[in-house]
Amino acid sequence: MTSLLCALLLSAITQTTDPARVVVDPTSTPRQDGTPVVATLAGAVAWVTQHKDQADRFEIALTPGIHEIKQGVVLSPDLPPLTIHSLSPGARLVGGLVIQDPDWNPVTDEAALSQFPEASREHLRLLTLPPKSLEGWESTLTGPVHRGMGVGVAAIRSELFIAGRALTPARWPNEGFATVTSVTDPGSTPRNAGADIPEADRVIEPDRGGTFTITDRNRLARWQHAPNAWASGYWWWDWADEQLRISSIDPEAGSITLALPHRYGLRDSARFYITNLPQELDTPGEYWIDTDASIVYAWVPKQDLHAEVAISLLADPMLTLNAARNITIEGLSFEFTRGKAILASNVENIEINRCSFANLGTQAIQLKGNNSTIRECLFTDVGGGGVDLAGGDRATLTPSGNTINDCIFRRCGRVLRTYNPAIRLSGVGQRVAYNEISDLPHIALIFSGNEHTIERNRIHNVVQETGDAGAIYTGRDWTTHGTLIRENFFHDIQGSDARYQNAVYLDDMASGITVESNLFVRCNWGMLVGGGRDNTIRNNAFVSCNRAIHFDKRGVGWMAKNIADPATSTLHKNLAAVPIDKEPWATRYPTLGTYLTDRFGRPVGSAFTGNALLATPLGNIDDPECVRVEDNQTISINTASTGILVSILTSISQDPSVEYHPDESMTDFPPIPFGSTGPRVTPVGAPIPTKIHTSDE
Repeated sequence: MTSLLCALLLSAITQTTDPARVVVDPTSTPRQDGTPVVATLAGAVAWVTQHKDQADRFEIALTPGIHEIKQGVVLSPDLPPLTIHSLSPGARLVGGLVIQDPDWNPVTDEAALSQFPEASREHLRLLTLPPKSLEGWESTLTGPVHRGMGVGVAAIRSELFIAGRALTPARWPNEGFATVTSVTDPGSTPRNAGADIPEADRVIEPDRGGTFTITDRNRLARWQHAPNAWASGYWWWDWADEQLRISSIDPEAGSITLALPHRYGLRDSARFYITNLPQELDTPGEYWIDTDASIVYAWVPKQDLHAEVAISLLADPMLTLNAARNITIEGLSFEFTRGKAILASNVENIEINRCSFANLGTQAIQLKGNNSTIRECLFTDVGGGGVDLAGGDRATLTPSGNTINDCIFRRCGRVLRTYNPAIRLSGVGQRVAYNEISDLPHIALIFSGNEHTIERNRIHNVVQETGDAGAIYTGRDWTTHGTLIRENFFHDIQGSDARYQNAVYLDDMASGITVESNLFVRCNWGMLVGGGRDNTIRNNAFVSCNRAIHFDKRGVGWMAKNIADPATSTLHKNLAAVPIDKEPWATRYPTLGTYLTDRFGRPVGSAFTGNALLATPLGNIDDPECVRVEDNQTISINTASTGILVSILTSISQDPSVEYHPDESMTDFPPIPFGSTGPRVTPVGAPIPTKIHTSDE
């Protein structure tokens, strides 16, 4: 009896101290230590589910190398505490075919060759995908899809990657954009039917794609019989891209007609390109996939003929966490999928550590829940957004406890160009700290909700392709109180006054936000504040910017008619959606109760104080009666300040001891620790390509 009791106690101790492990090895090679081995991650999750009563904690350890995720793997709420990690560095979860020794062959079939430009035919190679290679995949080869601003898309087209780089679907022009010569029919305008449009201005009409002309009619003749051509562009606004299928081409009229309307209609001189055209496969790094025949045609650079090839297939998220608890995902690489890497809904205590996310289709991580952390991860060449993080409770202003820290985000929005930021925050109390975000076409970070902390991040070279946008952005909500943007380093966010590129943009009456102790270097405008109330901008330093701030009063200007009617105004609806007259709102944000009665529409309660402007003009504050402007100093270039300027512009330093004091005469100016912004450790992940082909569809 005593021996049995000892054995039971020993078993209990083992259960609480040593997690039960299962190894994922596609070769199913037995382990010498007797650890269970399965061939797939889905099989490992099933093993844990089957044995969940036999241990307190579990591990799924993946062997280094490629693990195909042919169907999305679901982690259910009833799983015990679980860690999924790489047995040793190098486990790769891939959502597509990976071919290590590709058999690229010259194109010899005359009928096939006739589709391609004559000058490129000798360079073309084809890769045939045997039917067996596509067996077992939940998704198949897919061509272009309708996508863009305001268009929900779960997955993009199948893409081609060589040596870890996304190649470019054959397109015209090869880089940048062409421009619309003239619009002969703008098509219908779905935006005009929106519920927030005043009823007198609302227009509801059947969908009708627009028609426009270009000057190069010879190209139109070549494209006339293209089987599946698409047009992608900024058809009206700089911030509203959309990819639309072409329904017809008329070479004689020089016109192209789209199958669906753009949200805002078409305008002359709009920027666009045409894609998925074998007739335009005319430069190294371009490709076209015949999805019916499962053949890839590409102009493969000679140095890449024997490099690894990947073709994305999976549309569903690679990992889905449904109401899961106490899950850690660590040291894995997520690659080559058409959709998301991780979708986590209503989760608790999730950790995603030291993972890399590269060459994905839509989004790397979408997580809604509480007390979860994303740390030391690398996000590169993501088709859409990096991390969408939500949690907390707005009714009670309960914070989520979620954090993103020490991560690097580069080249997010690779395919989905607008409103797919590196980071999106909503809910209450998310913290984003010590990250680096760079090289995005549009916004770096979008937030909504309350009481987020955005600090010690380094954000640069963003808003590169779009306008009327900011590196950090929020808008059209009076109730966004409590968010703190502090001690961040913004630099090299260039642009022009005509296109409204900014480092921080509080758009369309966004209110209750504090922006303090940030350093803005070589930004077009440091800040644009669109008429909001109770916004505090203090103790920031603006260096070599075109202007420090533009703070307007649009609520009594052009926007006045949009906010007059509570039945249609988004601002009124957002105000009514939260209990501003109940606790804790009533005590924490008492001024919200006065927004409709005290100087309606004006930027009451805002301030621009204690800021340093070095080689930067102030800009304009349109309503100084409502926006307090005090204790700011403009420092001109002289011998003393030139030294400071040179020090800042050349010392993008990682030394945590570096602080910035704008001028010795400003003794009460708080130091800005710009040297300690960005990741405190180097995230582990796949090497970042030094040169990459933009994979726009």
